[in-house]
Amino acid sequence: MEIKTADTKELYDRCLDIRMKVFVEEQDVPADIEVDEHEDICTHFVLFDDSGDAVGTVRYRPLEDGMIKIERMAVLKPHRGRGYGYDLMEGVHRHAKEAGYKRAKLGAQVHAIPFYEKLGYSVASDEFDDAGIPHKYMIREL
Repeated sequence: MEIKTADTKELYDRCLDIRMKVFVEEQDVPADIEVDEHEDICTHFVLFDDSGDAVGTVRYRPLEDGMIKIERMAVLKPHRGRGYGYDLMEGVHRHAKEAGYKRAKLGAQVHAIPFYEKLGYSVASDEFDDAGIPHKYMIREL
């Protein structure tokens, strides 16, 4: 397993491919809102499994007061249950902490809240709708 910063067009395209499969095809998120105005200010990551296949992605963007917002965390369906989501999140936390950020925020799909709680996140909002999917904001210290 290897996590790379998607700092080339090829790696970024791998991130987009995973996001389209998970969010657009699997969860019916409209493609025109999956790619948004924050793409250029985000740091994108892609996770490769031991055979070299791109199987997961995540991004983060800076907010104010030393906080980041983690977004678009996705692992391809055939590769779930192997700890890749945890690895991606820990990689983002390390990268952001090394860059000087102090806290992380994310909008968790309600079904995924227990996953993020295991990573040290706490629910910080009421439920809200994002692309037709119920979410809650969660935060944690880095």
